[in-house]
Amino acid sequence: MAKDLIPPPSPAGRPEPASSESAGRIADGLWSGGEPVAEPQSAPPRADEPRRAAPLPPSQYRSRFGFVVGALIGVALAALGLGVILALDASEEGTAADGWSTWQPAGDDEMEVAKQIAYHVGLKYRLGDADQLVVVQSSPMELADRPLGVAVRTASVGGDIELIAGHGVMYTLNGLGRNGSIPGGEPSAERLLLLKREALELALYTFHYTDDVDMVVALLPPNPDDAAKAPTLGKLPRIPALFYRPGDLRGELGVPLTSTLPELTPRPEQIDLEDPEAKRIDALTRSNSFTATFQQGQDASVFLVLDR
Repeated sequence: MAKDLIPPPSPAGRPEPASSESAGRIADGLWSGGEPVAEPQSAPPRADEPRRAAPLPPSQYRSRFGFVVGALIGVALAALGLGVILALDASEEGTAADGWSTWQPAGDDEMEVAKQIAYHVGLKYRLGDADQLVVVQSSPMELADRPLGVAVRTASVGGDIELIAGHGVMYTLNGLGRNGSIPGGEPSAERLLLLKREALELALYTFHYTDDVDMVVALLPPNPDDAAKAPTLGKLPRIPALFYRPGDLRGELGVPLTSTLPELTPRPEQIDLEDPEAKRIDALTRSNSFTATFQQGQDASVFLVLDR
């Protein structure tokens, strides 16, 4: 009967209480008294499985590569900064986009451009006492709002008369003395050459910065003695003038302005007629120098007559 009171084995198959040796093995994670169970090992890679590449050690050139990249970035930033500085300098100095001159007029209206040129160039030319040499006025080829024709005598003796048609600008270099003469200082060949230099600069700027102007006339101040001989007020003496068309200055328009006219403008007493610069100015103005008079024709038309 006592045997009937003993409970049957557990359906879960729990093992019997273990001995001390078994308890030790159970503590070691083993359930049986056999040999210790070895750790499972990974299966060897299959032949068709790709092998994983072992990680590469750091390159011995890593530090050098970083230095080169940093240097290139530094050079690029320096170049960018230099470009910004140069752009700002060019803007401050008013450098022309085409590099022909360090100053250029603004706007598209030709008469407005001519006015700016007259003002800019006029301020640069001065007498020995620093007074401005002449005031420069610009206008279309008109006289008292009447269209002005241009008649050129091709030679002083035996020449032809050539009527010039086109779109022109006339500059009047007014000395503010009688009939536009220069009241101060002494007339001289050096002062006349300086006036011709100014007229040449006016023509160069005009042809370069206007599109449709095909002739420039610059009326120079008359000699004070000739101005004093004018018989009555309103009667003009014979006026020295320079007359240019673009083809006359083709070579000078193809090089920067400073190649023809240095930026430093001399004063009359600083001019040496034997200097290369003075000879260059004389060569560029001699064949374009005329004596100008205004004449009215029998049909009431008005002409600027240019005699050699």
